[in-house]
Formats: sequence, structure tokens, C-alpha cells
Amino acid sequence: MRILEIEQYFQDEGTLGKVLEECKADFELIDYYANSVLKTKLANNPDEAKGALLVLAGVFSNLSTIHSIAITEKNNRETKAYDTLRIEIENAGGKFTSASVEKQASLTVASYRRIRNIIEGYMNGCEKMIVSLQSTLKNEKKNYNSEQA
Repeated sequence: MRILEIEQYFQDEGTLGKVLEECKADFELIDYYANSVLKTKLANNPDEAKGALLVLAGVFSNLSTIHSIAITEKNNRETKAYDTLRIEIENAGGKFTSASVEKQASLTVASYRRIRNIIEGYMNGCEKMIVSLQSTLKNEKKNYNSEQA
């Protein structure tokens, strides 16, 4: 199962880049349809808009699962780093300051945050295109119905 493989890539920072490789086909589809929307190809062709809507819904679904894993891994690793740093400071007899430890813990997950943000950015673009295509098709149906009346 693809998702189990992707989940394994999140287990090691060295394989984290493979997550984006796994998402590449989905990203390329989003980019393709974004360019088609920009060139108004989809806005003028209801059949293509329907096809794009179905493809983008599938892409959004794929990325949603990967995004959930990215969020979970980033949060878990950040919490673990925070707790580890807090314990180290307390065991050394130092003064624990939550704000500074939060910043240090945040730095430890920068790569995970980057992956999460890239996926999230593509998902946001995909979602906007889905909404736009739905509106286009709804308007097309409204125009068709008014012409038939």
C-alpha cells in the first residue's frame, strides 16, 4: 500500500525528500490544471471542467492522507524534542524556560514543517480549483437551463 510506504519515509529525515517524490505526480496534475485555468481552457469547456474536477478531487484525497501523516509526524517529533530538552535542562539543574525550548524544538522539525507546508500549499490550490470548477459547472448548467426555457 502506497500510504504505508510514504509513512516509512517520514520515519527518517534522510528519506523525507522521497515524500515529495511520491507526491510529484499529484503536484504535476495540480500545476497542469492551474495553468489550464489560467489560460481559461477549462472555463470554456464544461466537459474538460468535469474531468478536471474528478481528477482534482482524487488528487486532493491522495494529498489529504499524506498531509495528515505530515502533521502527525511534525507534531510528534516536536513534542518529543520539547520534552527531551525540558528534561535535559531540569536534570542539569538549569532554569527551564518554555518559550526558548519551544523555539529549539521547533528548529528540530524544520524539514518536516517544510514538507507539510508544501503539501498544504498544493492542497489549498487544488481546493480552490475544485471550488472554481464547481462554480463554473453550476453556472454552465444555469445558462443551459435558461436557454432551454
